[in-house]
Amino acid sequence: MPTEQFTIQRRPGFGFLGAITVTIECDPSALSGVKIGLALRAAVKLRANLSDADLSRAYLSGANLSRADLSWANLSDADLSRAYLSGANLSRADLSWANLSDADLSRADLSRANLSRANLSGANLSDADLSRANLSRANLSRAKIHGEPITRCFARIMRDDGYGFLAFTLEAGGVKIMAGCRWFTVAEFRAHVAEKYPDTAKAKETLWILDAIERRAADLGISLEAELVAA
Repeated sequence: MPTEQFTIQRRPGFGFLGAITVTIECDPSALSGVKIGLALRAAVKLRANLSDADLSRAYLSGANLSRADLSWANLSDADLSRAYLSGANLSRADLSWANLSDADLSRADLSRANLSRANLSGANLSDADLSRANLSRANLSRAKIHGEPITRCFARIMRDDGYGFLAFTLEAGGVKIMAGCRWFTVAEFRAHVAEKYPDTAKAKETLWILDAIERRAADLGISLEAELVAA
């Protein structure tokens, strides 16, 4: 297979970080997205600084990018289907329109990432940090958090200390809330507050957030608990 030097550019305004040039094995006529994907794999092996890299439309299906630092990277329209991104830093990354179907995003930092219109169907989002992430019109069908398939994120509220609360509808019915490492129903979260920090300002604010999530669910006709089906 022929080899060539390929350069990964930075996003506009971040050229001062320097381009990343690696050697890849590739058909000279291969699409640019394929070459970017191969270059990224090579750069990860070299532990290159990939923050702010321009990786739009990269073909990275099945790539092992565990713990890679892709913060602020442009991954819009990238194919990351079935990619292994466990523990990766994707904070503030642009993942709009990206294909993340069946990707492993467990423990990934997706804080403030742009996931608008991204395909997250079947993705593993367990323990991922989604605080302040943009999930507008993202496809979350079959995506899982702690093994439970979700269907949509219908509410996102930040506590004053920066702790984010994201409310999801479940495929099996009902609602669960992701907040840090917590994955609770509304009732379970209320019990957690009563046990761990009752009668505090933190409790008052958290209960206000839970009330707001309940109101939003009611406005959308969403049941907080899964309906029991008679045998």
